[in-house]
Amino acid sequence: MLPVHNMQETLTPPSVSAPSQSSVFTQDWASTVGQASSTGPQPSKPSFIPPPLKSKGRNSGANVRWMRRIIAEDAEWSLAIVPLLTELCIQHIVRNFQNNPVLKQLLPEHQQKVLNHLSPDLPLAVTANLIDSENYWRRCCTQRWPVCHVAEHGGSWKRMFFERHLENLLKHFIPSTTAPAVILDLLPLCRNYVHRLRVHQFLPPVQLPSLPRSREQTDSGSEGETEEPAMDHYQLNDLVAGLSHLEELDLVYGVKDCGMNFEWNFFLFTYQDCHSLAATIKACHTLKIFRLTRSKVDDDKARILIRSLLDHPALEELDLSHNLIGDRGVRAAAKLLNHSRLRVLNLANNQVRAPGAQSLAHALAHNTNLISLNLRLNYIEDEGGQALAHALQTNKCLTTLHLGGNKLSEPTATLLSQMLAVNTTLTSINLSCNHVGLVSTASGASRAQEGPRGLGGGGGIHLPWDSHRDGGKQLLEGMSDNRTLLEFDLRLSDVARESEYLIGQALCANREAARQQALNSSHFMSPIIAKSPENPAV
Repeated sequence: MLPVHNMQETLTPPSVSAPSQSSVFTQDWASTVGQASSTGPQPSKPSFIPPPLKSKGRNSGANVRWMRRIIAEDAEWSLAIVPLLTELCIQHIVRNFQNNPVLKQLLPEHQQKVLNHLSPDLPLAVTANLIDSENYWRRCCTQRWPVCHVAEHGGSWKRMFFERHLENLLKHFIPSTTAPAVILDLLPLCRNYVHRLRVHQFLPPVQLPSLPRSREQTDSGSEGETEEPAMDHYQLNDLVAGLSHLEELDLVYGVKDCGMNFEWNFFLFTYQDCHSLAATIKACHTLKIFRLTRSKVDDDKARILIRSLLDHPALEELDLSHNLIGDRGVRAAAKLLNHSRLRVLNLANNQVRAPGAQSLAHALAHNTNLISLNLRLNYIEDEGGQALAHALQTNKCLTTLHLGGNKLSEPTATLLSQMLAVNTTLTSINLSCNHVGLVSTASGASRAQEGPRGLGGGGGIHLPWDSHRDGGKQLLEGMSDNRTLLEFDLRLSDVARESEYLIGQALCANREAARQQALNSSHFMSPIIAKSPENPAV
């Protein structure tokens, strides 16, 4: 180890005219070492010799930079390499797609990259007939509507977009205000993708406030000269004629969310609307399902519509529920059963009475196509119910019958019981909200005391009950010979609990037998595996 004074001589730099920061640091370090040596030698601690300091010269700036620990960074500097030419081309195509749509000429992987970056807000005139990617149309749908049930649109996102887009245009179309070109210009873009239209709102024309009439005009004019403004809605004939794949048309003539502006005219299905719609559905030869509900369709309008559907080549379902159709309109529907391939008829919540039900029964006795008939919430009563029960003894195609809420009682239940013993096609019957249960022996007195739909009290008269007039037991007897009925709704029908329970047990047995039959039929229809070394046992 060198003596302390020699170390100081070695480490002390030569004197300079202006002390630098490094010389001050060296002096301080030397004084520290001197103080440590005065206390005594410490051979165990190794000596520290700092690196030699270079004098200032032409490279002094480089030395200062070499000593720095934090270097300012360039904000635009990046480690990323130069993009590939392919990526640059894809970016250019995406930016200019609206003015120069290039897609089909690209490779499949490049097409997918372009579609992933395209905006869902591009004009339909550019994307409708060019883009078939379901992922792109899915983004368009989810951006526009928070709830999307693509299964209701055949599982196609593109079909869903165009159907809902067209429906929105129709819902907000105002006659004499909105230009028809708003809808007709969309036809070339959506004609191949629209299979269903569900329009549950048709806006009427805007009614402008009438100008006040002068006193002379009021005195000279007659009361008959004042005419109410036309309330005809948008006519669908041109639109439907351009939709070559339309199969379902579901309409409601009314206004939603009208609030304090409510008027009865908002819910008026005019004769002009009726004649135009009749011509529209008659010309649409691809139409399979037609629904016109909650539109105040009466007998005359129903006959106009049904007349246009006679001998329709494709119609399978007709729904005129929740209207004002009576017996005259139902007679027209009965005629339609034997002049079409109709399979589903829904006339629920109308004004059908016994004569209308008898007309339907006469048509059902010879019909070979209809599988579902819904007459709930009407007034067919026992006279109409018995006629239907007679017809179903010979009918061999109907599978579903809904007669809930029709003021039916024990006479109808008796004939239905006889029908169940011979019918082999019905699988579902609904007799809920009727009075097919226990019936008094003095039926005339008891029926006279009842109120409408069986609600009025009988003045405190207590009459004996005859078990032979129990409609529930009659139906139970019919079920004992039936092997095909799977559903039988008897809620709120005054059927005794014991009878209802036993009918339920018979239904369970029928369902189990149907399940076993389905399993056996699928087993016999499975392909026979040939005997081979891999399958030695057949």
